[in-house]
Amino acid sequence: QLFRTCDVDTTIKNFKISELKGSNFVKPFRLNFEMDGVARAWDCVKVHDSVSILLYHTQRDALLLVKQFRPSVWFYQEEGLINSPEKGYTYELCAGILDKGISEEQTAIEEVLEETGYAVKDLKFITSYYSALGFAANRQILYFARIDESMKLGRGGGVDGENIELFYLPAAKAREFMFDEKIVRAPGLILAFQWFLSEFKA
Repeated sequence: QLFRTCDVDTTIKNFKISELKGSNFVKPFRLNFEMDGVARAWDCVKVHDSVSILLYHTQRDALLLVKQFRPSVWFYQEEGLINSPEKGYTYELCAGILDKGISEEQTAIEEVLEETGYAVKDLKFITSYYSALGFAANRQILYFARIDESMKLGRGGGVDGENIELFYLPAAKAREFMFDEKIVRAPGLILAFQWFLSEFKA
């Protein structure tokens, strides 16, 4: 059984939908151009680039994911567009946006410590890719790191009330997890798992 009941003592309530103004994270804009002599308009959103880190715990032979509440997922589940038994919760790679003015690698190291409590030094660059191409085209940089309990410096959980829960997925279940339609997962996680399986579990 891949799922387990969320044990984070958090109550989600009082959801409201409001107009977005002056966000530090997303900035909508419209592009006007001509294609083959025809005037066109295209609505876009400017967002931060980000890093993601696939963490492999060598002693547990497990991939460490972060489980967290995502308001956008909750909203789409309310609309009936996502079918998952854990409402609003996702299983993701450790990740963070590039908004601190530091390098991609340093951002990745800080995010791993904040979210998981593990202090990593040696990151392996896997690849970078672009997502949300229809309206954003932000770059995402994917890394890999090995961890063990000697690197555990804190409990993790994130910052600013993120309430992140650590989820150790046995490496033997990675392929099953990738294609489980009950799990809300991002393309980057699937790509990372595919890379891991081809490199280490072929």
